Amino acid sequence: MIVSLASIGLISNSMSATKSDFQGYKSTFGSLEKVTTNDNGTVDWLLSGTWRSVLTGDPNGNAILYYQGPGPFTAVIEMMKPDGTDRHTHALTHSIVTNILQNPQNNSTTINCTSTISLLEAPAVDISTKIERSNNGNVLAVTIDPESVDYHFGKSPFIYAISANPEFIKDQQTGQ
Repeated sequence: MIVSLASIGLISNSMSATKSDFQGYKSTFGSLEKVTTNDNGTVDWLLSGTWRSVLTGDPNGNAILYYQGPGPFTAVIEMMKPDGTDRHTHALTHSIVTNILQNPQNNSTTINCTSTISLLEAPAVDISTKIERSNNGNVLAVTIDPESVDYHFGKSPFIYAISANPEFIKDQQTGQ
């Protein structure tokens, strides 16, 4: 069985909000992609979205941001069935970093935090979330504790994120 995923276009009004706490910090952003399958191996859900983070750089150019305030990683995750039905959106917000681990062997970074995940019934708060950043920063694996959200994003915990081309990333304060 061959599975391919075309990006689900986000249809929404454009809105931009930046917390003043982030001013002066370089942010990165990119796309999220995932395909979930059921127990028979059939594609169950397509996931697509965007993410934004200030966890990858500080005003001095350090590789890891030691920002401990709420919200240094946010994401919007859109889900739909392969036939285009049941389309809905979730938000990952209010992330609070609990620790940051640097792997000296491959220079990758693991950021552990708790987050709030919007769900139909009510927001799920204090959800264990892990962001694993590749050594070159081009790929992230976002893990939302599957059990805490009743396996809503599938049994496989990973949602893969791709960083935007660094040429497009600008310092929020100076625009450079």
